[in-house]
Amino acid sequence: MDNYISQNAGVQIKNTVYLPTCHSTNTFANDWLKVNEVVEGWMVYTFDQTNGRGQAGNTWESEPNKNLTFSIVYKPAFIKPKDQFFLNMAISLAIVSFLEQLKLKAEIKWPNDIYVDGKKIAGILIENHLQGTEFKYSVIGIGLNINQAVFKTAKACSIFQLTNIEYNLTDCLQILKDHIQFQYTRLQNQFEIISIEYHQKMFLRNKPSLFKSENNTFIGTIKGVSENGQLKILTELGEKTFGLKEIAFLHQ
Repeated sequence: MDNYISQNAGVQIKNTVYLPTCHSTNTFANDWLKVNEVVEGWMVYTFDQTNGRGQAGNTWESEPNKNLTFSIVYKPAFIKPKDQFFLNMAISLAIVSFLEQLKLKAEIKWPNDIYVDGKKIAGILIENHLQGTEFKYSVIGIGLNINQAVFKTAKACSIFQLTNIEYNLTDCLQILKDHIQFQYTRLQNQFEIISIEYHQKMFLRNKPSLFKSENNTFIGTIKGVSENGQLKILTELGEKTFGLKEIAFLHQ
């Protein structure tokens, strides 16, 4: 990472809380916010997350002291609730740009997993809290596999497995934070550009692929995401949109 150029801009990630071990940084952050006021950009992180949470009740496997697991609190009042998926887009692009800095070709598997060479290297869990018709705050949880050498599932990978290089976790965290800050700042006035870049990085986009919806298996082609974040797939019956629990990828 010798050629790294800091992208610090806009809202800074600050007031960080380090936990030697933690069940889930998102759970910790949500519980903390019930009784504490925090500044925008507040972050909690650990290098030993024991019960990380993913989308749809999934868990996140992470060997102690090998990977990045952290949560950031943002207060994106400039985003309307109907546009909340743009926050997913911005965070996904931040992780992609971090990996590209390491010369890894990363792709975004809808809605918020990051893939390299067809395997999952990072996951995002965003929990939005609304107050009336406006954002109160968002808890953004990220797990990124850095130095882990072995996984229980063959569908996961790490930077170490791809490069055979071990990285300093603290350095990686700082650089990834800068990428996140940069993309979050862009989000305030570059919705269209972020959407274009997100679509360009989508996993399996414009490639006929196998999917499952309810009890039906079908071949379709991902065309993008709708304004409210649903997946758009071109099927033999025309273009259809699917929510998170309505579609499953069956790629090899």
